[in-house]
Amino acid sequence: MLRLAVALLGGVMLLVGSLSIEPAAAGTTLRQACTNGFDENWNPCGVATTVTTVPGTAGSASAKNTAPASDRVCRQRIGSGSDTAVVPCTFQGGWWVDDQQCYIKALNPQPDKSDPRWQNNTTGAVYMCVALGADARYLTRFFWRATQPAEIPAVDPSVLAQQALAALQLRPIRMGMVPEDKPGYVGLVGMPVWMWVDTPDPHTYGPATNTASDGSVTVTINAKVAKTLWEMGDGKSVVCTTAGTAYQDSDGKQPSPDCGYSYTKQGTYTIRATTTWDIAWTANTGQSGTIPLTLTATRTVVIGEVQVIVH
Repeated sequence: MLRLAVALLGGVMLLVGSLSIEPAAAGTTLRQACTNGFDENWNPCGVATTVTTVPGTAGSASAKNTAPASDRVCRQRIGSGSDTAVVPCTFQGGWWVDDQQCYIKALNPQPDKSDPRWQNNTTGAVYMCVALGADARYLTRFFWRATQPAEIPAVDPSVLAQQALAALQLRPIRMGMVPEDKPGYVGLVGMPVWMWVDTPDPHTYGPATNTASDGSVTVTINAKVAKTLWEMGDGKSVVCTTAGTAYQDSDGKQPSPDCGYSYTKQGTYTIRATTTWDIAWTANTGQSGTIPLTLTATRTVVIGEVQVIVH
């Protein structure tokens, strides 16, 4: 009986209107809802993630939601009297809400604001409520609420933002330099050193966009590199706010127009290129935030000195 009551919550049958009655369908297997990385039985699960710029796989949940209190007992009223029956508090993606006497979940995606189920409201959310009526028939209705029912675990948008960021699979840059880091390649003291981001892409330099959703909450994240700090290995550094310009043979001994350096002493130097990312997220709940991120790549360069022999 209970399985029939909540099968509709998994999206097998969506009925439009304030109250609809349909015969129950037995034996339906439905996908369990995932809230903050855990399903209604508090087993780890993946949060739905849609990559809009860079393909990737969703990361694991970085924060565990607190399970409903173990002493909570959910009861369904029977008939018009005071009799009740104990029912599971969570089942097939729905959460039992006492004052509604049904399993509830937020519609995802939410209907357009012109839908009458919004009741002329523009905030809050529209929920689906499913219970089992007489003769094993579904009782389905939709309602609007300004705030999420207390029985439904809250979704933390910042957790979704971290999952969306992990799915982007951002990486350190590929360092482009002249002189090159190859056997036999030696730069000279006082000669220009060119630095740039070799073949920048959304994973290494941005811009990259991703979204992650859980229930009715959707977070959009935007990421791009704000600057690159080149630590030259001699105690000095250069900050470049562009990807730099790749050296061409025709450039000769000219310095880089936007990201360059020159050494004053010979030696072998380890260079670190650290990108600082500008990452911002917004949620359809009105919340927003930023995520700090730096990524570092390294390479070495050999600098020699021209020897002048006087006879």
